[in-house]
Amino acid sequence: MTNNIYDTANQLERDLRELSAFKSLKEAYQAIQNDEEAKSLFEEFRQVQLDLQKKHLEGQDIHPEDIQKAQEVGQKASGNAYVKDLMAAEQQLSQVLEDINRLITKPIQDIYEGR
Repeated sequence: MTNNIYDTANQLERDLRELSAFKSLKEAYQAIQNDEEAKSLFEEFRQVQLDLQKKHLEGQDIHPEDIQKAQEVGQKASGNAYVKDLMAAEQQLSQVLEDINRLITKPIQDIYEGR
């Protein structure tokens, strides 16, 4: 049984790569890599996100200035068509992953709900 579940997980990984949502993400990311302005905006946006996440995980205070900077950088980045396309592709793929996660964790949820 254990081996079978890993085979299933590996197949899921292969299937994920074939999804249109994954292919859209890959294409959108490549488009950003091919455009210097989009690449710079995206990298700045990612760095701001990572900095906020790091502060949060380390229990550091996130100041209003941090949030304002993140909003400004996010707004600037999403004004770029390539970055906007990437964000839309990420959101689409994220929804698929959330759905899959819900299915995978359903047996555990059922235990805690007495089913």
